[in-house]
Amino acid sequence: MKKSTLFFLSLFIFSAPSFSQEDQLKDVVSVSAGLGVLTFNGDIGTGKEVSKYTYIRGGYALNVEKRFVKNYVGASLNIVLGKLAMGERSTDITRNRNFESSLTQFGLNLTGYLQNNKGMPLIPYITTGFAFASLSAKTDIKYSGDSLYYYWSDGSIRNVEDISANEFSAKHVNRDYIYETKLDSAATSALSVPIGLGFKMKIGTKLETNIGATYHITFADDIDAMIGSGNDKYLFSYFTLTYNIQQKSKEQKEKEKKSSNIDFASIDKLDMDGDGVKDNMDMCPGTPKTAKVDGKGCPLDTDEDGVADYMDKEADTKKGSIVDADGKTVTDAMMLEKAMRDSIVSNRIDIFKNDPSLAALKKLDTQIKQKQTSGTSSSKIPAKFLSADKNRDGIISSTEITMVIDEFFDGSNDYTVEKIHSLIDYFFEQ
Repeated sequence: MKKSTLFFLSLFIFSAPSFSQEDQLKDVVSVSAGLGVLTFNGDIGTGKEVSKYTYIRGGYALNVEKRFVKNYVGASLNIVLGKLAMGERSTDITRNRNFESSLTQFGLNLTGYLQNNKGMPLIPYITTGFAFASLSAKTDIKYSGDSLYYYWSDGSIRNVEDISANEFSAKHVNRDYIYETKLDSAATSALSVPIGLGFKMKIGTKLETNIGATYHITFADDIDAMIGSGNDKYLFSYFTLTYNIQQKSKEQKEKEKKSSNIDFASIDKLDMDGDGVKDNMDMCPGTPKTAKVDGKGCPLDTDEDGVADYMDKEADTKKGSIVDADGKTVTDAMMLEKAMRDSIVSNRIDIFKNDPSLAALKKLDTQIKQKQTSGTSSSKIPAKFLSADKNRDGIISSTEITMVIDEFFDGSNDYTVEKIHSLIDYFFEQ
């Protein structure tokens, strides 16, 4: 028992790492081994008024299978070792018979799997084929050496014949269930057609459990040394463990072949951004070659304002200062101006939202011109919008925006929808 437990535990351990390789491996052949029980169905035990006892015997199974057709079909060679047995008791003294036969069976099967999805835990199947069994039948008719059993009409077993003269001297005996006498009239071999079904349960990429039953319809009627109305049959119910012997898939082999041509030593020395720090140590890849970096490949920030030196347009910013994207200090006055500008923009947008009319736009045009005339506006038309300033007065008016939109639909300018949106935003920001 301890050895069996250790064997199965070893299978679990060695099969467990293979889960992660499921997509990289394919099954070459499967080997199954396990235990089962054999149940005989023949002529013994079929008489009338017979108390029948089904004699179940153990068996061992070994199976080697190759799968085809995307794993939907399997061809297998199998061996079953075990025994067949049956017995009957009756008040009819001619119907007290028994037999036990050794069985060595070799079979060739075709199995159809109802699905082959690797993600499914249960795989049902049906199977059939041909089998050849070597047999050697014996019967239990003696006890204590050469003493015969005598079956009496009252259902008892005694040591002498069932005649009136022996009624008071006969002793009751019990069967010893030792099958000592060869049955010369029994078949020594039999061909059969097995028909079976079952299911496999995956417990790893390489390991499966297998539970099933196969009913063998033989071409012999004398396995139990009796000739009756039909050929003998037997059932083999089994539990096996299957180990899938695997090899790398074609895709995996090609992948490994490509990988073998890669010079990993050279890769370790690569410095793609040319900053003097190897890529495998570079914490800031993509740094410009002109930038000075630290030991981790990250650009220096001497004034610690959050903007790298190579991008910083104000090298000696005071610590704690607020800076823009160029590293320039943003003063309180600049922030106040921005806040006021944002407030004006927000106010203008609200005016137009509340009154989306031409009159409202004209009102905004007037405000913008007054601001420009008073010199309180710091707005300067960006270069990309200069073409929209039709009268070259340094102000984008609502009329000029309308002209740009008309030109857009005429296809006479280079404005896009996105650029027009930006132009409108600038109009409110002036």
